[in-house]
Amino acid sequence: MKPFSGRKFALTLLLLVGVVGVVGAVGIHASSANALQGADDAGFLNLVDTWLGDNDPGSLPVLSRLSREGNSAARLLLSRIEITDRASGAFIRQLSRPERLDLYRSNRGNGVFRSSWIKVEADRGNPLAQVLFEGTAPGINLAAIERLYDAGEFEATEHLVRKIAVDGSQAERAKLAQLLIPMSELTPYLRGFRFSRQGMTTGRTALQHMIGTIEGIDPVSVELDSDPETEAATKFIDLGYQAGAQTIGDLDTNRHDQTIVKWVTTAPPARPLANLCRRACSGRQVSACAITGFGLVGGYYELIRFDSPLESIIPQDRFLGSKRAIGMMLRRIAAARTEAGVQVFSESELEQESPCLAAAVRGRDYSLDAG
Repeated sequence: MKPFSGRKFALTLLLLVGVVGVVGAVGIHASSANALQGADDAGFLNLVDTWLGDNDPGSLPVLSRLSREGNSAARLLLSRIEITDRASGAFIRQLSRPERLDLYRSNRGNGVFRSSWIKVEADRGNPLAQVLFEGTAPGINLAAIERLYDAGEFEATEHLVRKIAVDGSQAERAKLAQLLIPMSELTPYLRGFRFSRQGMTTGRTALQHMIGTIEGIDPVSVELDSDPETEAATKFIDLGYQAGAQTIGDLDTNRHDQTIVKWVTTAPPARPLANLCRRACSGRQVSACAITGFGLVGGYYELIRFDSPLESIIPQDRFLGSKRAIGMMLRRIAAARTEAGVQVFSESELEQESPCLAAAVRGRDYSLDAG
C-alpha cells in the first residue's frame, strides 16, 4: 500500500515525540473541532471540562439537551461517550434502559433501535460523523482506518485494528502493519497474530513492546527467553487476572515485574493507572498498586483501551491526564472479575496485595463520582 501523503508528515511527528495520537494530531483536532457546529460555544466547552472532572450528572443531561437542540459537537461527543465508557459511574448505573436511551440517543426510531446522534449527523452530511459511523461497521475495513487516521481520530480505530489482527488475511495484516505507527500500543497485538506460526503470542509481543518503550529501542529487536518466569509474565501481561489470580504464579519473585511497573508508571497509555496509584499510594506502595491494578484491569490490552471518546474535541493526552480517566480506572478495578465472572480478590485479599489501592476502592476517594 502506498504511503498516505495526507498523513505522512503527521505520523513522522508522532514518531519523533514517541507519543501516539497526541502531538501530531493537534492540528487535525483544531480543524475538525472548528468544523463542528457548536464546538467553540463557551457553554459546551464548560460541559467538556465538567465531564473530564468525572461529573456525569453535571454534564451528560446538558449534553443531551444540546444534542436535541442541534449542537453537532455535543451530538458526536455524547454518542462517542456512550460507546467508549469503560466503567460507568453511579449516575449512569442507576438509570433504566429507557432512561439511558433518552440520555444518549436521538428520538429517531424505537427502543434500542433509536438512532445514535452520530448516525443522525452522518445522514445530514457531517463529514466527521460519516467517518466515525463508517468506523462502527462490522467486518474488515482498512479504508475506514485510513480515513479515521486522516480525521485525527486515532483511538476510534481500535476495534477495527483488533478485527483485522484476529480475522484478517496475512495480506490484510501486512497492509495494516503499514498503516500503524511502529510504536503504536496496538502494534504488538497485530504482531502476535501475524507471526503466531513463528512462536509469537500477543503476551510476548506486548512484553517486547513494553521493554522497547522503556529502553527506547525497536521492540522487534528485544529477545525473550522461554523460561517459566517469562511465560508467567507474558500470560499476566496478556490477560492480567482475567484467568484468575492463582493461575499467574508469584509475580513478586518474577524478574519481569519491574518491567511492568516501569511501563505503567512511564508509558502514556497507562497514565490513568499511574496517576491513580500515585494519588492513592506513596513510596514503594506505588509499585504494588501498579502491578495489582494492571492485573485487575485485565492486562496490557485492556489497560490501553482507556481513550478519549472524541479526539477532535478532547485530545488523547488531555483525557489521559483527567480526573475522568482516573475515576474510570478505579471503577473498572473495583468491578474486576475473571472471565468466569468470579471476583478476583476479596476485600482482605486485595488489602494484602495493595493496601492503598484497597483503601481507594473502599472509599472511592479518587473516583470523583458526583452521582
